[in-house]
Amino acid sequence: MSIWLFDGFNVFLVFTHLVPHATDIGFSAGEAATILSLMGGISIVGRVIMGRVSDSIGRKTTVIICSLLTAGATVWLIWAQDLWMLYLFALVFGFAEGGLVPSITALVSDIFGLRNIGKILGVQDIGFGIGAAIGPAIGGLIFDIRKDYSLAFLLGAGAILIATLFVALIRREIVGPKQILERETS
Repeated sequence: MSIWLFDGFNVFLVFTHLVPHATDIGFSAGEAATILSLMGGISIVGRVIMGRVSDSIGRKTTVIICSLLTAGATVWLIWAQDLWMLYLFALVFGFAEGGLVPSITALVSDIFGLRNIGKILGVQDIGFGIGAAIGPAIGGLIFDIRKDYSLAFLLGAGAILIATLFVALIRREIVGPKQILERETS
């Protein structure tokens, strides 16, 4: 649950404040909306590709890679002042964040099996929702005080790095799909 809480914090912090940030640094509302749309569209590609990649290199490794890319992109957003830089942010952040969705879900099923997967994913999504509620509020508060999103985006990147650390510390035996099916049917 904590992994998704920190992810929800950063994702919705960025989703909520990306367009205002882009317009604050001089881009039109249309350009800002295009950046957000690009991020959303490429996340679909990230889900498909990184889901397949996680089958090859492992769920934990894929989650760590996607989390680090997401954190790096969030930090990049602080210094991105040109439109091409914001497009690059959108491509990396969207792809990596999209890649987290199937990879974390598969990692959870690899660790806990399929028997109670609905309940486990439900609890996981509660954590995501809590983070998704807190992140934008804190980002808005920081902007109201500082008139700048830099600290908010740094906190978002820090949240993802904490989630990455939690994933890296997972020690429980992780099994593949074949072993899960064998375990569930025996």
